[in-house]
Amino acid sequence: MRVWSLVPRAGFGRTRADSVLVRLAVLFLLLFTAVARSQDIPAGVEPIGGRWYVRTHDDSGKKVDTPRYLYRDIVGDEAQYVDLFSYSQRDSNGDGIDEVRISHEPGSDLHPAGFLVIQSQGYPNHPTAIFPNSGNPNSIQVQDFTFRLPLEPRLAESTTRLPMGPVGTAINGVVFFNPFEQGGMNAVEGYSEVWLDACCGHPQQTGVYHYHKYPVCVKSPFKDDGKQHSPIIGFAWDGFPIHGPYEADGVMARDSDTLAPLGLALDACNGHTDPHRGYHYHATPGQFPYILGGYRGVVEPSNNRGLRRAGSGPIENNAEGDSVADPAIVEVLPGAVASGGRRTVTIEVDPREGISPRGAGRQPGPMPEGAPSWVQIGPYEATAIRREGNLVTITLDIPEDATLGVLLDCHLEFEGAARGGRNRVYKCNDVLRVVE
Repeated sequence: MRVWSLVPRAGFGRTRADSVLVRLAVLFLLLFTAVARSQDIPAGVEPIGGRWYVRTHDDSGKKVDTPRYLYRDIVGDEAQYVDLFSYSQRDSNGDGIDEVRISHEPGSDLHPAGFLVIQSQGYPNHPTAIFPNSGNPNSIQVQDFTFRLPLEPRLAESTTRLPMGPVGTAINGVVFFNPFEQGGMNAVEGYSEVWLDACCGHPQQTGVYHYHKYPVCVKSPFKDDGKQHSPIIGFAWDGFPIHGPYEADGVMARDSDTLAPLGLALDACNGHTDPHRGYHYHATPGQFPYILGGYRGVVEPSNNRGLRRAGSGPIENNAEGDSVADPAIVEVLPGAVASGGRRTVTIEVDPREGISPRGAGRQPGPMPEGAPSWVQIGPYEATAIRREGNLVTITLDIPEDATLGVLLDCHLEFEGAARGGRNRVYKCNDVLRVVE
């Protein structure tokens, strides 16, 4: 089934220390002295707790059929009331039910302020690989999730350890898992790497499609161009938001050398506090724990039964050895393409016989002849594919609002070429980025 300014560089003659001081000075101005301009609460919008609001009436005062839930976030230097979910609420699998449905309810003893309630089918609203395939025997299935996010998240006295299974949700209703595979080893890198499609997801045994690392295909209402703090891409079960990879103009949140002197280095949970957003998490592409390393806040245990017996403390990286991913994809050129247009990309492949059928897609037998039936790089599926010898040439349509600067993964599919008529798939990580 397939579902659909950088900080100024050191000038001539400057020492490295001068460069660091300039960088820190600019970051200080960006993060601490900029006062977010407050936007008045729009007409027809009511507060429900914390940073959450609900629109119950339109601008004319007429009651709306479906309330819209808004989150007060800082976008650039302005506080805005952001509709995070509308894009994903549409019915993308044709069953007549919205993918994501939002409501709110009164609180409990643990969270007296109440909850935002997210009902989700857990069904990706972006292109994926066809599952099952040669790298994963499971199928994507529609789910019936109900999750509760505390409207007023609170920091806990100690870190709660991440359970197996869902640890948070993206704004499209697809869940995040911790970075470990079923056997408890790192699922993203090392010899235990599993086969994830180009959107960084795959289904487990009961058909739950999920992300183990930064989900490049999750669509935010705002462009993430690396020129400001990344927008929200999801929430953890303690109610704190998860943002994309950028902390400020040209600075990724994982850049501890730059952020530590300002007290903004990420903690072991992959979160930190800034003056405008309070505590929040960041996804960190290419750096463990990738999404969450633990819960810094008070969790809502109904979201995952494993939370009732979860231990304390952050998770630790146990990746060992080299990736077992099939080395069939040798190189992708160019390594960067501009946003806003049709781009041509060439993929060099090595069609020789693989070594073993296990792991993240390595399989016996040579690569099938002819062009792949499907090629995808990040969220972008190829609109044209041709192959001459060991070179596969594809056409990608890159939108103007593409996320910039983050390395994207690539996967190829050959229809019906694997055992049992499944698609044979090949994967290579971190092959291409989109730039301006």
